[in-house]
Amino acid sequence: MDIESDRPQRDQHPTAEASAMEQRTDCPSRGNAVTDPTKPSPPPVPQVSSEIMFCPKCGQQNLENNFRCTRCGFVLHGPVQPQYVVTDDSTLGGLIPYKNVQALLAYYLGVFSLIPCIGIPLGIAALVLGIRGLKYAKLHPETKGKAHAWAGIILGTLCAVAYTLLTLIVASVSFMFG
Repeated sequence: MDIESDRPQRDQHPTAEASAMEQRTDCPSRGNAVTDPTKPSPPPVPQVSSEIMFCPKCGQQNLENNFRCTRCGFVLHGPVQPQYVVTDDSTLGGLIPYKNVQALLAYYLGVFSLIPCIGIPLGIAALVLGIRGLKYAKLHPETKGKAHAWAGIILGTLCAVAYTLLTLIVASVSFMFG
């Protein structure tokens, strides 16, 4: 049993001509179609132009928006590729070892150990943190920071030893002449 309809099929797009056909009614006396003036005319439907693509597997023509080929079922548009996420930010990672905090603290304490009054305790702390930073960098090579750890060890040791010797010299001189 075939039933024909003026309505567009699921894959077809309605056109202005098809919508005008819906508004027409048959005049019983004359047998021709007359437009019903009581119904407002619908706005024209824009024509949808679809790009055509070919299936890479069988060569069948398909619309661009088809997900699968109409002949073989091959997936025309695969899943969206995930965005590449940068896990290693190497822009400052080589300059500032923010993942190796102990080496970074050793470096800063070594620099601040140059201050005369607080040089001894900061130098000792820089030495300890520098050694711990080197061990951490050895266990986790991606963290970097060996240069900062060595700078903290060397500068902290030099300042701690130098200020200790300077303090002993000043104390002995003031005891002798004092």
